Amino acid sequence: MWMSDKPRTQQRLARDLADLLDALRSKENLFGFIEAFWKTMAREWGNIDGLRMDKYLYLVRCYVNKGFEKAAKGGWEDEEMLEEYLKILVDVPFNSRDHKIPNGLRYHVIDVYLDELDKVDSDRNAPLEKIVGPLRQLVRDSPTKPVRTRAQEALDDDRLADWQNVGASAEESEGGEAEAQGDEDAQGADEEFGGFED
Repeated sequence: MWMSDKPRTQQRLARDLADLLDALRSKENLFGFIEAFWKTMAREWGNIDGLRMDKYLYLVRCYVNKGFEKAAKGGWEDEEMLEEYLKILVDVPFNSRDHKIPNGLRYHVIDVYLDELDKVDSDRNAPLEKIVGPLRQLVRDSPTKPVRTRAQEALDDDRLADWQNVGASAEESEGGEAEAQGDEDAQGADEEFGGFED
């Protein structure tokens, strides 16, 4: 990745590196690989020069996306997968107390977090409260005001209302079917009697 040149080549390589997660069959290996990626990025972030930064920003974006993709496999039903992925994010890039983790990495992960979730969860089935938990934790616990501000900006993103509205409308449609049927019956009764004609 360090020596990769030309934007399209760099982007293809970043996607290929993220796709390595698909080759790992056991959860133990998968989580170990993801954790090693984040620890490596945190350790080396300060050594990436300005000319190479764009390709590493894209690599981080690809890994955030792939992590959500793995957690979403099977319709978000594997709670262990999502919880372990979020735990890794909280322990490394979103760790608010570890001063060895550069804020630049935190900022970028915060910035792409909902973008990549949006790509993976277009049907809005994700357990939103769990997923935004690490952002809420940053707002609550980070000693650095710019990190808290950036995390709060992510939590104020308009797309979060989409997830909540989809969940609310699903509950309304399940719980309010009888009520809707009653309303329709009342409207039907009103429509049957047309009133007196002059």
